[in-house]
Amino acid sequence: MKMEEVRTIIEKVKSDIQEGRSEEEIFQSLIHLFGEDPEIDGQVAEYLATIPHVKIAGVFHRMLQISDVKKIRKIIRRSLYRLRSKGIAIEEVRSEKESPVFRPLQAEPSKGFGGGFDFLGQRFLMLVIPHTGRGWTVMQGVISDTQGLVGFSGEEMTRKGFRGFFEEVQGKNPFPLVEMEPSYVGFLLAHALQLTLEKGKAPPQDFLRFKGEIEGIKKEYERPLIYSLLQENEIEGDDRILRRGGELLQTDLFSSWRIEEEQIRPYADEVWEAEESKIVLNKTQKEARFQEIYQRALSDLFPGERRFLYQRRLEEMAYILFKSGKEEEGRISLSEAIDLSKPPHLIQPNPFLFQLVIKSIFTLLAEAYEKKTKEPSFIVKP
Repeated sequence: MKMEEVRTIIEKVKSDIQEGRSEEEIFQSLIHLFGEDPEIDGQVAEYLATIPHVKIAGVFHRMLQISDVKKIRKIIRRSLYRLRSKGIAIEEVRSEKESPVFRPLQAEPSKGFGGGFDFLGQRFLMLVIPHTGRGWTVMQGVISDTQGLVGFSGEEMTRKGFRGFFEEVQGKNPFPLVEMEPSYVGFLLAHALQLTLEKGKAPPQDFLRFKGEIEGIKKEYERPLIYSLLQENEIEGDDRILRRGGELLQTDLFSSWRIEEEQIRPYADEVWEAEESKIVLNKTQKEARFQEIYQRALSDLFPGERRFLYQRRLEEMAYILFKSGKEEEGRISLSEAIDLSKPPHLIQPNPFLFQLVIKSIFTLLAEAYEKKTKEPSFIVKP
């Protein structure tokens, strides 16, 4: 298990270097792991030397400044020597006697986490802000893209306490929590507050208590985070990916998605009536009738504003999928979102929404049928 953790850390560092992150950013991503387990620290120090880059040399120097474990410091020095032997320019390392006795505490980087949307447009967010010498501020909230802040709480924790708390939250959450830019989580929470106020509702008291911290970390974003991972021109116009939109509804992340009962019921009733009609319709005629109902439901239930709502949901879900390792599904989700930014096509409707209409209708009909079959019969059998 420890070797797996080490590989994950090394791959993250490689990715950071490829993405052009600074030496400081790479070091800050490691510092919250460093010092927890000497065995892992040593293995990380050894494997980092396999990445021949000048930024790694800088990271090693910073690690020397915060490590008091003689064995770990020896491994770091040996790794620096290995980098030098590969032609990487290395600053001279001061001897142990020259090492400063006092090292100022360094604040760890803030963290952000987010989950996927449910069919009501609600999602879970978490924002963690470490404070040097006084623990971590941990904030969690449920936001709705139509109602704003659904719930919010915040408290101070130790680093160890947060670790146990996060594992508990991850275990209870129906959707995987993925890392997100803390500034983006702050942006989403601030936007939810604005929506809450526009609805004429009072925000949770806890939110007001932590509002200053959220405001201090948030940034303004013009587009969802997925566009920092995938370029729009890589996806747009690829009909092969677009046609697979209905497949998303078969995945765990989208399994609960359906259109609200009060909205879809009239169309489900029409499908039921067509199925049970006393007028004899052949299979082709019946299917044509169903298709007409689906198309009308799609047109009625998804006008421009609601299409935009689902566009943003699919963009956010694309990021969750991509960061969860389901990159192909992430591309499909983004493809559906991009398609929703365009005027609706009468002949080729959006594959995701079209299948969502069908799924919602037949889910409702199946539930009604099951309920009916469970009703007690008052007919006394002879």
